[in-house]
Amino acid sequence: MAAPRRLLAGLTVLTLAGCASGSGGVGDGNDALLTYTDSGDGCRQVVSAISYADARLLPLGQEAYQHFTAAVRSNVATVDGTQSLEDRDLPSRAILEQAELTGRYASRAMAAGVPRRDRIRLLREYRREAADLVLMCAPYVDPGPTPRPTGASTSPAAAR
Repeated sequence: MAAPRRLLAGLTVLTLAGCASGSGGVGDGNDALLTYTDSGDGCRQVVSAISYADARLLPLGQEAYQHFTAAVRSNVATVDGTQSLEDRDLPSRAILEQAELTGRYASRAMAAGVPRRDRIRLLREYRREAADLVLMCAPYVDPGPTPRPTGASTSPAAAR
């Protein structure tokens, strides 16, 4: 019976020592979320989150008729969370600033307790900022046509 108690005590001491040393804390460089995503894919991830949110929204111009269900609020708020995870992977300062602005509007628009009139206004602002971000990220998301394999002919006659 003494061995399990010693083991438990030893694990407790190790756990407390790890907590006291500051290792593994948020923002200290060891945070698992900082290495959660692939390097350099920030634009792809943020544009994907915006597209995911758009799938739940009514078409542009119909914001006044939008029902703000839990699914809608969750999907739009995901844009802010994705932007936060990807901020180190965005390709430029301008894109980072646009992503942060877009995320703030997404978060504010979907926050609990926001009056409907304000929510609609914030949703419109979010959509404007999200559209700008998608355009800014476009060259990084789809850099151009896929190159033809080496040796492939480009002439129409070869395709016949």
